[in-house]
Amino acid sequence: MKKLWISGISLVFGLLFVFAMSMRQGARVMEAEVLSAGELALLQKDREPLGGEAQAELLINGVRAAYEREEERYYIPKKIAEDGWKGRVGASVNGLPASVVWAEDSAFADMDRAIADGHMFQCMIYNDTGYELASVLFTGLPVMAIDGDMGVTGVRVAVFDPILSLRGDYQTEECRAYYNIRGNASKRFEKIGYRLEFYYADGSPGKDLSLLGMRSDNDWQLKAMYSDRSKLRDKLSIELWNQIAAGTGTDADNGCRMEYLELIVNGSYRGLYGLVEPTDYKSLHLDKDRDLIYKVVADEWPDNDRFDESEETESFTCAGIRIRQADKTFYSGIWEPFRTFWNSGYETESAEDLENLYACADRQNLIDYGLYYNVIAGMDNRFKNIIYSTVMHGDGSSTIRRIPWDQNYSWGDDFGPKGGKDEKNIRYNPELAGRWLEEPVFQNMLAYDEELEADMKKTWKRWRGSFLQEEDWKAYARELMTYLVESGAFSRDSRRWPDSENVEGTEEIEAFIDARFSWLDGYLE
Repeated sequence: MKKLWISGISLVFGLLFVFAMSMRQGARVMEAEVLSAGELALLQKDREPLGGEAQAELLINGVRAAYEREEERYYIPKKIAEDGWKGRVGASVNGLPASVVWAEDSAFADMDRAIADGHMFQCMIYNDTGYELASVLFTGLPVMAIDGDMGVTGVRVAVFDPILSLRGDYQTEECRAYYNIRGNASKRFEKIGYRLEFYYADGSPGKDLSLLGMRSDNDWQLKAMYSDRSKLRDKLSIELWNQIAAGTGTDADNGCRMEYLELIVNGSYRGLYGLVEPTDYKSLHLDKDRDLIYKVVADEWPDNDRFDESEETESFTCAGIRIRQADKTFYSGIWEPFRTFWNSGYETESAEDLENLYACADRQNLIDYGLYYNVIAGMDNRFKNIIYSTVMHGDGSSTIRRIPWDQNYSWGDDFGPKGGKDEKNIRYNPELAGRWLEEPVFQNMLAYDEELEADMKKTWKRWRGSFLQEEDWKAYARELMTYLVESGAFSRDSRRWPDSENVEGTEEIEAFIDARFSWLDGYLE
């Protein structure tokens, strides 16, 4: 009996061993086999290490994967908390197809932990005569690689996204592009923002791509978020404005969208970025031949003399204001809608001026904008960083609406003492939670519009009864922070840019939300 029992146990263990071996031997990651150290050694036995002129490359769905030269590792995105594998990993040597296998690694059993910890996996690229071992880091964010010189066309851009793709699969995109520095503020910091423009393979412009689940377009922006220690402020601000715009009954005040990715430029890891849709004629549903977009990019005020000068010189710039040209040809009177808005809104001196303001601008939009930038305490959005969406009507009149952009100084962050060119001038300022931010147009409206206070309170109560709840926005901040931390990208960005002084956590923002929303309740009453 004992003999039979022992035989039974041995049989069970034998079957389990065979099952485990078959499972291991059949294990595949992105359609490539996972091999033991012994099996890798057998593959290497009759092959020489690749070197010299040989160039081995790892591919994802046939596209060269993003490679960081300093750490000598590839970046491959994988969706967190998703079982199984999307996409297909492949390889080439000197441009010819090659094979790839993974080295056995116990970390494959807990990929979420491996992604958060930045665990390094190893694969082997090989052909009939040679092999090369390569390090691979799996990240929980999409990845973009840019290869080529700034300011020239023909640059290669590749995007890898199994996380946000609208197609639901492992989206890989590769195309020619042009890129340059985005924004004057970027020039002050080592980590800079970029503007991207996509081209067709034949070199012609205008290739539209849908990236990270956002709209299809050929023009994109990469926000460095260097001055935001949390990397959350722009995202929170964008989503809040989108909530407001969703209830206005017009598309002419639509906001943009932003999603996170990790960026590698010419083999150099650049860190955590926000890929942003442009706010333009397409997103605002404007007629680019008839309607206008004015953009305030600097703290430089116009006046009638400057408006006259811009008209005379046929300039699309007047002081700190620019007209987004698209394919526009300058015509006489192109500055008139904004000049009317400026003279009646910024230079208001009577009820007649107020009447002229409301004839050329959407009054409810001005209320929405005034309350919005006070909610986020958008210190840099009182005059500049405003887009003026201008709908031109058949009778020659126009309707102007304000839309915010670049809201990094917000949710409690303020300007600090300004120093040298590379000195970071930002600080968390809890005093912002108890301060009403003055803005000239809105202050002029308050002086002459007797119904404005009541309409402000009505708008505020509507917001507070729907999308503007403290717990919802604190929970959203925590959700975003968890996403960035568990992706491994937040810690990598912190190591790459220590002067950014990243703060892992949402305590400051949550404290600001609690204090700010409550204070505004009392103030508006």
